[in-house]
Amino acid sequence: MSERIPTIDFSPFLNGDAAAQAKVASALGETFERYGFVSLIGHGMDLSAIAGAFATAEAFFALPEEEKRLVQDKRNNRGYVPMFDSQEPGKKPSGQEAFSIGHPTRPADPKLQALPFHAVTPIPARPEGFEAALHACYGTMFTLGEQILRAVAMHLGRDPGFFAEMSRETYSNMRIIHYPPKEQVAEVTDVGVRAHVDEGLITLLIQDMNGGLSVQGPGDVWLPVVPDPQAIVVNVGKLLRRWTNGRFNAALHQVVNSSGRERYSIPLFVHPSYNTVIDPMTLVGEAPKGEEFTPIVAGEQVFANFLARRPSWKLEAAV
Repeated sequence: MSERIPTIDFSPFLNGDAAAQAKVASALGETFERYGFVSLIGHGMDLSAIAGAFATAEAFFALPEEEKRLVQDKRNNRGYVPMFDSQEPGKKPSGQEAFSIGHPTRPADPKLQALPFHAVTPIPARPEGFEAALHACYGTMFTLGEQILRAVAMHLGRDPGFFAEMSRETYSNMRIIHYPPKEQVAEVTDVGVRAHVDEGLITLLIQDMNGGLSVQGPGDVWLPVVPDPQAIVVNVGKLLRRWTNGRFNAALHQVVNSSGRERYSIPLFVHPSYNTVIDPMTLVGEAPKGEEFTPIVAGEQVFANFLARRPSWKLEAAV
């Protein structure tokens, strides 16, 4: 049997005593150190909210292209992202379309509101109940994300509320994503999403049963992430890897929809506050091991990386 990313029951952390929580936190931290990915069961999320978001995603992506394009906001990475629009220099475009919605609560400070990723998400007129459905899913996923970060902080010997304190004005965002069958996009791209590493602290992913996600595991072997209706996939992003001085692994992963069917997924990208300084000394008590771990401002770094991958977006955003 081929190796897979580990599965951890998170319910003892949510409902157990201190000893049970410590055991789960240790298992989670060790998994993030080796794989950077984990499949969580016993996560306690609202399944009806998740089902509602998937139904809403299918209805939205079935709308005419010109109607979906009315709700784009490229500069802030919010709203609709058309098929083949996410193209990096020298590479084929990705075979997916998406809609990105920001954190429901914006910072009160007007200066923070003006920063990238803090704009109000443009909401489509159809389907009915779009915003409510996505906010419900966002809420249940973000609540779990907060608990996962509490476990991470415990594993690293910090106060469980460490990340909450650093994320009071988060610029997290959730996406609904649609991948057409590979055969429909093969002339333009050979993947749904090419191999990449996520930018934030952690990503929570709900996927349908069509599969297609794989992760680069130990020894650079690609491991399929087999869909499980009871599980949510969680992975480490660049910011958390940097903050842990490389202790946590932020693994490459990709999506190829070879199922012959439409594929839908819902990732939540958890970020700290925009102006949070990511410095290994504050989290793991170590001086940076090299240039890739030197202190940076979270939002500034993520926005710079975002524009570097999409140079054409920078020009359009400035108009």
